[in-house]
Amino acid sequence: MPIVQKIKSKKHNCTLFVNSDKTLLVLPTFFSHAVNLNGVVWYKRDKQDLEEKDISESSLRVVHNHLCHFFNWVIEYSKTSQHVTIDNHHNFPEELVNFYINDYLVGEVGKGEHTLNHALMALQYYYYYLYKTDLISSRKNIRAFPKYKKLAKQQTKRRTAVSYLTPDLRNILYRETRSLRDELLLRTGGELGLRSKENLGLLLDDFYIGNKKHKGFKSLFAQMKSEPDKMEFTYHLQGIFTKASRGSGGKSRTLYIHRSLLKKFKDYFNLERPESNENTLLINDDSNNKGTAISESAASTAFTETKKRVLVLQANGKTNPNGQKLEEDHVHHTLRHCRGTDFFHEQCKKFRFAIDDVTTKSQVYLATAELLGHSTDGKSAPQTTGRYIRSCHIKEMFEKDEFDV
Repeated sequence: MPIVQKIKSKKHNCTLFVNSDKTLLVLPTFFSHAVNLNGVVWYKRDKQDLEEKDISESSLRVVHNHLCHFFNWVIEYSKTSQHVTIDNHHNFPEELVNFYINDYLVGEVGKGEHTLNHALMALQYYYYYLYKTDLISSRKNIRAFPKYKKLAKQQTKRRTAVSYLTPDLRNILYRETRSLRDELLLRTGGELGLRSKENLGLLLDDFYIGNKKHKGFKSLFAQMKSEPDKMEFTYHLQGIFTKASRGSGGKSRTLYIHRSLLKKFKDYFNLERPESNENTLLINDDSNNKGTAISESAASTAFTETKKRVLVLQANGKTNPNGQKLEEDHVHHTLRHCRGTDFFHEQCKKFRFAIDDVTTKSQVYLATAELLGHSTDGKSAPQTTGRYIRSCHIKEMFEKDEFDV
């Protein structure tokens, strides 16, 4: 069990770093509080100056995780050096911090580019904060050396899993979740095409955009009761909860919710959702954060935890031997891509388009982009179209039993 742990404090609106005896690590906690309060970190723009830049909740969570790993390494390292302790980590020479990033993470543990870049980001942000707030006297030059950059690149594992899951495999994932909330977090990806963070946009109460009123889920529940034959309901996902391009707001879109899924939302609200003042439909149920809004990564976390259970079932021969296999490389975003692929494929049939003939200007792609919130005129549009074309072919191969599973 790690000696240094992090605890999210709702009262202090930050992450607390504590030792195993629950004593506080003051400096990293100060850092967390300052970043949460201001929403910015310091970064090196050039050789001379440090400047502020915004940091997202997900990036800050990555920073916290890597700081925790670093502090636990420091404690282990201190067992072999009388000059190194967790209490004087702020005064470490930059050579020791760089040793951790380069020699230890890449050279000894064998980490790849992803871990290297995140660890570098975390320690730079932290030590730059200490410098800018006069908690240390000199700025450390924390960096990855060319030799280890090259090694990290060689050690980086490239994802090879196909970006499509069959309906049967999706149903196995839904079935193996630990709670109805986690099942919904996966279903919103696979059935509504939501990104993990967009689940925060599912609100209970009605809301206004300009002068137009939009239904919250309480109203949708009432509508479902009053219209027993209605099979599909619409919900307005606000742009503030969606993915935004740099320098702009997110793009609002309409979600089309099947009656069966809405009923699961209602069951969750009535039977499982803890009491809370939060307007977000899906909330935390763990003891430390019970009743608070879920984090942006809640759906990704639920997918990862469920994936582990499904991989065990597969290894023990408890799943269909002829069905598609879940792979380590599959992530929550794969579910969103499944929703897009199924819809893209349906639109090809509807408009009688050959899959390979679809372009960014085709009605097939434009309809899919509207449903999923994709860009229709940016540089990414052709790449997105290409991914859907490939996934549609994979989908058809699965359906024809021609894919090697």
